[in-house]
Amino acid sequence: MTIFLSDFLLLILTFKFINGQFCYTNQCSVHATLTGDVQNWALLIQNYILKLASDTMHREKTQEYFDLAEYKEETKHGDKLLDEMKATLERYFEYKQHAANRIAKHARELHDSMYLAREKVYLQYLANNSTGQSSWRKSNGSLGLTQHKQLLHLDADAYKDADIPLRLPSNMTFHPHFKRNVSLKHSVVKISDEIPRNNVESIWTVEWTHGLESTFVQNREEDPGIRWQYFGSKVGLIRLYPGREWDQNFAGFYNDYDPRVRPWYIGTTSGPKDVIIIIDCSESMASNGKFAIARSVATVIINTLTRQDYVNVICAHESHWNDIGKWHIYKTKVLSCEQDKMVKATLAYKRDLKEKIAELKPGGTSEFETAFDTAFDLFQREPRTGCQSILVFITDGQDTDGEKVRCGAGQYTRSGYVPGPICKYNWTRYWTQVKQRQQFHPRARVFSYLVKDNGQIFPGKLACENDGHFTILNDGENLINKMFNYFDYLSKASLGTNGSWTSQYIDQWGLGIMLTYAIPVISNIDGRLIGVAGVDVTLDDIEHVISSKSWGSVYGFLVNRLDGDAIIHPGLKSTTIPIEDPISTHIKQLEMSNNKPEKFLTDILPSMLRGEKGSLRLVDAYRATMRRGFGVGTYYWSPIENTDYVFAYSLGESDEKFREVRQPKDLSTYEESFFNLLIEYNSSKGREVLPGKFEHMQVKINDPKYKDLRVSYLYSSIMLAPRVYCDPSEYFYNDDLAQKTINAHIYINQRGDPNENDKGCGEAKVMFHENTRAYVLISQPIERVWRARPSELTKDIIWTYVGMRTGVFRTYPAHRSVRDYDHTTRGWYKRAVSLQDRTTASMPYLDLSGGGKVITIAQVLFEGMPSISNETCQQKAKDGSSERKFPGGCPCSNGADCLSGYCYQSAAPGPEHKQLRCATERIIGVTGTDIRYDSFHSEIMKRMVASDDHRSCGSKYPCPGNQSKECSTRCYLVDHGGYLIVDPDFVDIPAIHENRYNQLTLGHKEGEVMADLIYTHQLFDRVETITFQGTCHVTKPSAKVTLKGIPANPEELDNKYKNKGPIPQFINEYGCIQDQVRYRVNPSRLKWSELFIGEVNGPCMSGQYYVTPLVKTNLILVVIENYYAEQSKNFYNFNCKIQRSIVDAGAFRIINGTCAHKTEKLSSLYGENKCPALREVEIECKYNQTSRPQFSLIFIFSILLCYKLLF
Repeated sequence: MTIFLSDFLLLILTFKFINGQFCYTNQCSVHATLTGDVQNWALLIQNYILKLASDTMHREKTQEYFDLAEYKEETKHGDKLLDEMKATLERYFEYKQHAANRIAKHARELHDSMYLAREKVYLQYLANNSTGQSSWRKSNGSLGLTQHKQLLHLDADAYKDADIPLRLPSNMTFHPHFKRNVSLKHSVVKISDEIPRNNVESIWTVEWTHGLESTFVQNREEDPGIRWQYFGSKVGLIRLYPGREWDQNFAGFYNDYDPRVRPWYIGTTSGPKDVIIIIDCSESMASNGKFAIARSVATVIINTLTRQDYVNVICAHESHWNDIGKWHIYKTKVLSCEQDKMVKATLAYKRDLKEKIAELKPGGTSEFETAFDTAFDLFQREPRTGCQSILVFITDGQDTDGEKVRCGAGQYTRSGYVPGPICKYNWTRYWTQVKQRQQFHPRARVFSYLVKDNGQIFPGKLACENDGHFTILNDGENLINKMFNYFDYLSKASLGTNGSWTSQYIDQWGLGIMLTYAIPVISNIDGRLIGVAGVDVTLDDIEHVISSKSWGSVYGFLVNRLDGDAIIHPGLKSTTIPIEDPISTHIKQLEMSNNKPEKFLTDILPSMLRGEKGSLRLVDAYRATMRRGFGVGTYYWSPIENTDYVFAYSLGESDEKFREVRQPKDLSTYEESFFNLLIEYNSSKGREVLPGKFEHMQVKINDPKYKDLRVSYLYSSIMLAPRVYCDPSEYFYNDDLAQKTINAHIYINQRGDPNENDKGCGEAKVMFHENTRAYVLISQPIERVWRARPSELTKDIIWTYVGMRTGVFRTYPAHRSVRDYDHTTRGWYKRAVSLQDRTTASMPYLDLSGGGKVITIAQVLFEGMPSISNETCQQKAKDGSSERKFPGGCPCSNGADCLSGYCYQSAAPGPEHKQLRCATERIIGVTGTDIRYDSFHSEIMKRMVASDDHRSCGSKYPCPGNQSKECSTRCYLVDHGGYLIVDPDFVDIPAIHENRYNQLTLGHKEGEVMADLIYTHQLFDRVETITFQGTCHVTKPSAKVTLKGIPANPEELDNKYKNKGPIPQFINEYGCIQDQVRYRVNPSRLKWSELFIGEVNGPCMSGQYYVTPLVKTNLILVVIENYYAEQSKNFYNFNCKIQRSIVDAGAFRIINGTCAHKTEKLSSLYGENKCPALREVEIECKYNQTSRPQFSLIFIFSILLCYKLLF
């Protein structure tokens, strides 16, 4: 590593800057001969792209259809929206709470009544058969009675097991709400692997919980959209409804599941707490696997903490001499990156602590003074809950660490070296120290765990004198049960019997990110915890409810008002297919940028967290739309009663008056539209209901242009995104594709009054959102235009389409799209919307519909402009410092005159309809065309021919100054983020190796040039952010060698979830905190007159570069003349790798990322008087007060021997 850094420093010292150029000493020279050519090439390429877009998409025709459409203008009121959504969400959450309360009530009644009835029979049996052997089995230490010795002796109806195929329900069928085969008639039990299946508690719990099935079924009848319902028992098993088979691991074994360590169980049974774990990291812990047990105990405790808790871990040991006089340095340390305080037990901090615990190694002395002082200091510092304090101490209790650990330096004598004294520890001073530090509220309870050894006195007395418990652990198996007293205390101490909503977490049963309403169930017989009843809701469901009332640029979000963390927000990752439990992101990070707007922090957020209802208009709102940026916005927010959540809406200025297209009145000129599942028109059901349609479409299979696909050149096809459906889950997992096709075909082609047959989701048995059909009809005529294009023009065009804001997607030729396709989430759509005044090109990517490696050219479609007078235009024009911009419908001379940035001649009616007019600020859709990458690349390259015919792109020639070397002219197209769109190397990369041509930057290929563009010419700005929802990889993604087994078309992709088999694939991804680096073009440098010229001679390459923008697109042309890069091919050229990495974009894992995950709240629940009431619990605590138990046995044996001799 030292050689590496020294080489790099030497390299830097040999660099010099000449006229802003990055060069080696005495090697800079300018040979700029392509200046005129490059500017000409840029113009030719831009004209090609604009003509390609015009000839293939015919945006002007589609725009005309929307300009001439009838619009209904509606004044929207944020207050009304807020009240409607508040009522809807409160009703939604209330249904789930009612269901969980019913389960909890019934569970208590079943448990207590069955036990009392059995106990009566049991006592009578004992009274009448005092000398006989009882068939009853009674649980020790808890309520439980059964006459069965094995679970398999139970009736098959009562005992259905998710782990035993022969005990599964027989009537399981696929259900879209659960994404798997389930039984709506039966529940199943899942027993943790650590629990003996045939003990009394397991059999007894299976017996009495069977009675809950009637409640589960009743809840589903009252709320058909309800998800998982369950009861998690304190013995470690769960009864789950609807019944299902459990998931399997990569080896084909059923995965383990213990409800007692799940967030919904722990958070409900324990209440908020502060936990400090002290691990004895001394040398004596290194033997017999003791330290591994200690790490396991600490990990179990951390796993069972929730976001309402605070935690930290201390590794206790100090420095010492060894037996030969060598000094070994050790220091007691706090493991969290926040070393001077406790941290909130969020996923980020828990993961950080567990990773550091796993890396600990034992060594050093058993001196704990610093550890205990640090622990009690942490207990008294903010942030903390202040509700209850728990100190967990894990040790082997040894008062010495062996021969190698000496507490003195030793000395040399005439006879040789004499080691220092062996360390011998006085436990009394630690007992006294802890007693003296227990002068704060709340007093800390100490739970001591002795691993494998017999030193019980120190940890035992420490626990028993501090209201805790002492436990001996001889192995690390079944720790949940062996640590029963710890968990039992937490459940007993909590007086709360009310339910609560959890923080978000990933559902281990496959439904994505969840919230759970959970209720502790307490027996009325002995007042002890029986278990926890729970009902799940998916964030997908809540998000669908919130978005159902959105329009225009309106978006909603959900926040946990206890800590301000966002639960649902457009800026968060998808909640449907998460990698693991989400790391929380504070709402400030999503609704603010560079600490602006200030009023969000000072006015809006505090009101939200106080649970107030309100609204506020901001002129500098940072809105989470596709065109992320500051603008006028109004926030409306309200709490959801009986929950800890608050929801809010953000409305843009243009959303106050919303215009929506209406279905055309004259439908005589509109042709029939077809749903994208073409093959289903040929199904028996499709032929019966829609006879002759399949033949009419003339579907081609395995057309030379579309291998393995079904297409129709006569028609375009309609794809409706899942959000278009009233129940997206029902749509997505409905495998009756024929009926789905029939329903969609009838709806999109239905004629008549839309007020009667298109009322939207508020009506019974309605499948689609209101007004969906209007978009299908208005876009239909473009099909004729696309169909009439000459074949020579379209030979390399794969698809042409228009994607509308409502989720309606029309594409030509007709073909099948993947089931979950939503064009508004795709990069080409977002890019076009964010650059609405330009024609945009995407990065090359692998087409989801089976079209291979393509590039998308896209342009936006604007909402039809309103009729507006010149006087009104002047009144509405916004005054700026030096210019006035006009709203949609006003006359203009170019895009700079308009708020939308786009000026065109519109067919829309108006007083100046023959003049150029400003487009509206609202986007109604995006039209695009996919072209084969190879064809696009070829067309670009053929336009870059040098005037001297020798230095064209791709040409090779002798290098200036050294004729023995071969140089070349290398050309790239990059977008406004610095990502490569055209690269000479992309042509030879197979389409399936998408990671080798998608998301690659200019810095990744030509680091020296990118560095100049960033730091010398300021063409790009470096943007760095921290994301708490990053995705890291276990191993570097590798290239695929074959398509065999990989879904190659939409049909195979749709069926993947069914055909993947029982053994899941290896997942190479995991969630992590990342530093995201990206580059953003400086808009002020995007002028035709800008031509950036420079020379570089660095560790990777040398040459002269020319860079110029294509101003009507999102592209920038980069040409490198005299390109020489042989040195970059050297595997050991680390300087080249460094040069490229420092200007590359990407997301890089922050090793200690939790340091960036700051806790926003710095107060305590105790200080806010919000701690839940606690029960004073006395814990039985025992330990052997003899330091050497074997001595006691010898003493007893001696007494007995003496007694025998004397008597």
